[in-house]
Amino acid sequence: MTAPALTADTDRLVITGARIPSGDALSVLLGGRRIWTVRAPRPDDDGVLSVPWPPALAERFTGSARLAVEHAGREIAASTVVFEDDASDFDLSEPGTGIPLVVNKWGRIARSFEGRDAALVEHVLDEAEHLIEVLRRTVGVELFVTGGTLLGPVRNGRIMAHDDDADLAYLSAHPNPSDVMLESFRIERVLVDQGYEVVRHSNGHLQLMFPGGTVTDRFYLDIFTYFECNGWFYGTFHARERADRVTIHPLKPLPVNGRLLPGPAEPAQLLAAIYGPSWEVPDPTFTFVTPPAAFRRYYWWLNHFDVDRENWEDHHRAEIEAGPATTPSRLAVTTAEQLPPSSTVLDLGCGLGADARYLADRGHRVLAVDFSRPALVWAQENFGHDGAVLFERANLTMARSALHLRKRCADLGGTVHVYANHLFNALSPLGWDTTLMLIKHLLAEPGSRAFLEVGVADTEGSASWSEYQPVDWTRFQEQLRRYSLSAEEQDDDGAGAATGRRVLVRREMT
Repeated sequence: MTAPALTADTDRLVITGARIPSGDALSVLLGGRRIWTVRAPRPDDDGVLSVPWPPALAERFTGSARLAVEHAGREIAASTVVFEDDASDFDLSEPGTGIPLVVNKWGRIARSFEGRDAALVEHVLDEAEHLIEVLRRTVGVELFVTGGTLLGPVRNGRIMAHDDDADLAYLSAHPNPSDVMLESFRIERVLVDQGYEVVRHSNGHLQLMFPGGTVTDRFYLDIFTYFECNGWFYGTFHARERADRVTIHPLKPLPVNGRLLPGPAEPAQLLAAIYGPSWEVPDPTFTFVTPPAAFRRYYWWLNHFDVDRENWEDHHRAEIEAGPATTPSRLAVTTAEQLPPSSTVLDLGCGLGADARYLADRGHRVLAVDFSRPALVWAQENFGHDGAVLFERANLTMARSALHLRKRCADLGGTVHVYANHLFNALSPLGWDTTLMLIKHLLAEPGSRAFLEVGVADTEGSASWSEYQPVDWTRFQEQLRRYSLSAEEQDDDGAGAATGRRVLVRREMT
């Protein structure tokens, strides 16, 4: 009998000659270290298993790597795989720190507690305890452990080794989603005042970041909003269960790594609502499948303001690790030629900041914004040295962020021109509306213009996420007209017209 064989490229992992039941767990090892666990797909007619890589992992592959696959705790195949024809060895580790990384349950590249210094887990729990006390003291909100931070301790009293954060939640006192949302924003303001770095995923999900270097985070804490409405329990972002089947209060102490943290009154009920009835059985391949009825309510009640932010941050970290390009785009070059001397420019979606720096070097003042935190940190360190470029975080899917940018531009004084390179390829529909409304208001100033480039080719996009897509040119023009904007194409030289279109946008005066 021929031994199983393993091959791979940047798209997929292929196993031949192995009889593995569909749905069984497969562990992928890099240099003897587990980096990903996935369920075996159904084999083809020849018995070949073809497993697509998680997109966030696929875009990182370079050089060669020693890969192995385990099934039922036994190695079934191994091989040295060449992804690119160079001498480097692929190493899945964090830029700047060398900390080993894995593919987490979201398909993202992340740290895990497995194999890490035990002091890190203790630091996470220290911060969790401090946060619990802060919100109890300042706003009277009682946090308790949930999600993976509840699951591991209920099983064996300890945080799960393959986890990478701590999950906390509170049960809102409000039955109306609007009041639930207002309560969450009040909590966010308090946390910011307390010095926390807060990222808002939705109107019911906050994430507190604890940076660990220039482009890395040591860990983060999640705060989920739970609430009851019309007889149903909702556990952001996923759970929806009859309220009489999930008992949260009174909270009771739960042993977690030798210390006591607040837990729900009936942990098993909450875990069943989150993970399903088989929550007691460990499943390293677990992924959330949100019921449609729950998804509809969470989206329309609490929305989602963090579309692809983590994917962009992974992408920028990979770019930084590989050595980012510092040459300007063609849009930056043509924009610099058309701007009046000493202009003020708002660069929307600045990424690593090369275009913003190019415009500043030509005598313009630039406010450059993005929602990718590592990109902004790197850009500030490398391009923000003289104050000609101001780098700030902004989330263009949130109306309040757009309003803040309007105020920032007003504070800068005078005419503000808008610059956006392929931004509309990355924005969600909500982001389109918020951004076009912002541009409309900024272009009300006489003489102001928006310099945009949009990718229109079928190949436009990224392997890492689905939202970075070609722009339908007809739809784009229709959306501009909705906001009293008109576009003049600038591709008169024909360069790149097959893949992208440079446009000069003006506001139509009525």
